[in-house]
Amino acid sequence: MAGFFGFFDYSKPGKGVLKNAPLKPRIVVFFEIYFRKFWNLMALNILFFIFNVPALFIAVIFLSGLFIPTNLGLSADSEFGIRLIIGALMVGIPFITFGPAQAGFTYVLRNYAREEHAWIWHDFKTQALRNFKQSMIVSFIDLVVLVVVGLDINMYLQMNNSFLVTIANALVISSFIIFSMMHMYIYPLMITFQLTIKQIYRNALFFTLMRFLPNLGIMILCTIILVLPLIVVFGMIVFCLITMSTVGLIINFYVYPTLKKHMMDKIEKLPETIE
Repeated sequence: MAGFFGFFDYSKPGKGVLKNAPLKPRIVVFFEIYFRKFWNLMALNILFFIFNVPALFIAVIFLSGLFIPTNLGLSADSEFGIRLIIGALMVGIPFITFGPAQAGFTYVLRNYAREEHAWIWHDFKTQALRNFKQSMIVSFIDLVVLVVVGLDINMYLQMNNSFLVTIANALVISSFIIFSMMHMYIYPLMITFQLTIKQIYRNALFFTLMRFLPNLGIMILCTIILVLPLIVVFGMIVFCLITMSTVGLIINFYVYPTLKKHMMDKIEKLPETIE
């Protein structure tokens, strides 16, 4: 594992680095990009939030109902609070999004992550339309998985906690965590390469398992960043203005070197191999 979660990687120079200049730590490069593009990130966050209002509504209302059984004997206020918290947490999972908006959002952030220019609205719209079909298929798969997992947890909470039931539920949750981590790679793969849905999921699973621990670390970090604004005063304002773009930039900044090393660099060398 190069560096710590891909940030402290001294092995590759950044864009525009002089030949004999000292290499900057990856985390320094990240914050340089973050503060240089801060207002663009805020504009992108607002745009992404607007296009995901239906997804946010589903997360808070529909999914929270799936994950909480109705016979816990709680007061109406307590049950509503639990549903709201879980619904908010579900918003933090990267795949509670409208697929085409996620594709456009990812394209802009990927360009920022590799220090390239991107037009916020034009590139967002272009990539959303260009990847409309595949991103909608991914969104449908995500919805099916969420419903299945929600029903499973709901059923588990209402059953006797036998050993077999606990093992089965642990397997479902473990699979769900892996599925969640795959989404760090699914949309970057989609907007960077011409792949089928099957190839996208296969490569995403490969990278998820290959770098499982650093992937898990990034996922935990992003979850903390996503959840904190939802539990503090005025946090929802922060969430609507900058949180999703911050998390998206972290993910794309982390993911891009892996995709470059294992896919882009090999594709660039392919013609030389053929010759």
